[in-house]
Amino acid sequence: MQKLLVVVLFVALTASVHAENWPGWRGPDRNGVTSDTGVPTTWSATENVLWKMPLPGIGTSNPVVWGDKVFVTASEGRDQGELHVICFDRDTGRERWHQRLWGTAPTLFYGRSGMASPSPVTDGKRLFAFFGTGDVFCFDLDGGLLWQRAIADEYGPFENRFAAASSPLLFEDKLIVQCDHYGASYVIALDQQTGANRWKSDRPEVWLSWSSPQLVPSGDRIELVLSGSEKLDGYDPRTGSRLWTLRGLARECVPTPVLGLGMLFVVSGPNGTHIAIKPGGSGDITDSHVVWKNDRGTSFVPSAILVGERYYLADDKGIGSCLDARTGKLLWKKRFGDKFTASPVAADGKLFFTNEAGSTLVLDVTQAGYEEVARNDIGEEVHASPAISQGKFFLRTAKNLVCVGIK
Repeated sequence: MQKLLVVVLFVALTASVHAENWPGWRGPDRNGVTSDTGVPTTWSATENVLWKMPLPGIGTSNPVVWGDKVFVTASEGRDQGELHVICFDRDTGRERWHQRLWGTAPTLFYGRSGMASPSPVTDGKRLFAFFGTGDVFCFDLDGGLLWQRAIADEYGPFENRFAAASSPLLFEDKLIVQCDHYGASYVIALDQQTGANRWKSDRPEVWLSWSSPQLVPSGDRIELVLSGSEKLDGYDPRTGSRLWTLRGLARECVPTPVLGLGMLFVVSGPNGTHIAIKPGGSGDITDSHVVWKNDRGTSFVPSAILVGERYYLADDKGIGSCLDARTGKLLWKKRFGDKFTASPVAADGKLFFTNEAGSTLVLDVTQAGYEEVARNDIGEEVHASPAISQGKFFLRTAKNLVCVGIK
């Protein structure tokens, strides 16, 4: 009996080690990669679908998973000013709570995302949701509204053709939001408990970006990295002071930088360049910190992903590329098919690319070359990036939230 108990405890502990939350945009480290295991590699519109729940309105924010809760945002209405934050039960799909809100400053928007492009983020105690209307909401995980800020009311509405799309991040006791647009651009840090400003840094030379911020360790400091309007900037996330600038990005920036191997990888487009850089430094680091560049196979919307020593990307037109992450050398290039908006995700040696038609290409990245495992059609359009958590694969389609798992 004692031996059996030890075995049961070992299995339970092992499972918990390999089951991660998906707390915000692109997962645990905002890179699209998780240590989760047991993720399904085959499914269809009916096979291995554990549950499917309809969503109100539209949106391209990715699902956020913490424990047994899944959070999704959406917007609807003629001006997309009716906002939704919904919590589902991870295992059953049952709606646990639903907050209906009104946006302060609806503006121009993308027809597939409305005001719900930014993905929410949670620390397991609070859920933070930012919308293209310029509103920030903070909830407890039971749906109680703790505070809200209408930063578009305070600093001006977002002036670009796709509204705000940058997903906020958490750092220490701050919520950091990148607000780049044709109006007065800035990055702002809000107190997680109260919503009050901790710092605000104006970005007058930046006029357009839908990219999301990234945190990068560099020696004994952490850097906050922002893509926007022909350049990449590094900031001190504690104070908002600018540390360095690297020039050479495209005019319009959407993909989020990824990090690994002691480097930061950034792509922008259309017709931009992949750039690998060493973080750190001060002032203009354009000529001192670039490791490699490659102008082939860049994307406008999808972010890249780093798995091991390989750097992968699917461009908007469905061309997939794999580069050596240390040198930038092209290892292979394939036509995946259809168009892509969603960014790839990876778990347990598998890489998942979901196109706009709802087909997910699964690759085995433990192999040296291109190794296709499966193509799985969910039967609905998909424009949001997937989420992986606790052995389940979450797809936000144009109309539903779908949970895929091994039955």
